[in-house]
Amino acid sequence: MPTVGAPVVWHHTGRARVADASTRIRSAVRKRRAWARARRRAIRIIHDELGLRPGQGLQELLHTVAHERGRTITVQKLPLPSHVSGFCVQGEAEDTIVITSNTSERQGLHVLLHELYHLLSGSPADVDPYAITVCDLLDPRLVADQLPSLPADVVREVLTRPVRLRTGYEEDEEWSAEVFATVGMLMLSLDDDIGRTGPLASFTNRHAGI
Repeated sequence: MPTVGAPVVWHHTGRARVADASTRIRSAVRKRRAWARARRRAIRIIHDELGLRPGQGLQELLHTVAHERGRTITVQKLPLPSHVSGFCVQGEAEDTIVITSNTSERQGLHVLLHELYHLLSGSPADVDPYAITVCDLLDPRLVADQLPSLPADVVREVLTRPVRLRTGYEEDEEWSAEVFATVGMLMLSLDDDIGRTGPLASFTNRHAGI
């Protein structure tokens, strides 16, 4: 609409709206490109690096990741704070993934794949005196009681080593982990089995060996 003769403030408001719209469009394009890159990387990891094919399920996925890392993976479900849906701890000889018990089977699988991406990325959490540990999130006695089959030194690692929390997706690796989980749910037969066998529930509290 022409603004000839309109108050000066109208001209400024119109330009501001155009600039704001342009910024939103550029941001949307960047996110779209980032999603495409992350999706290609997720497919490459699942198909090429892990050698998994459509139809393979949770057991194959966990054992393949354990073999790739050369270490055992323990999956555990525990009640976590409402803002944390899961985390992983990279120990000296064993990895541990904890998923909140306050979620659905399908969402739990998504969280599991998200944490598996962190393990596959090969970048351990930074070691610093201010890093978050399990003891900052949960009662240590609760965790120890829920891990009775693990050696004492592994339980100690779970309690004291820095953890990667699934609480938000601002960081590049968090974003990539979310895309990996989404692609994995689509490529593998994880989601289809939920109504029949509950794969996550059946695998929780067990170990994926190498």
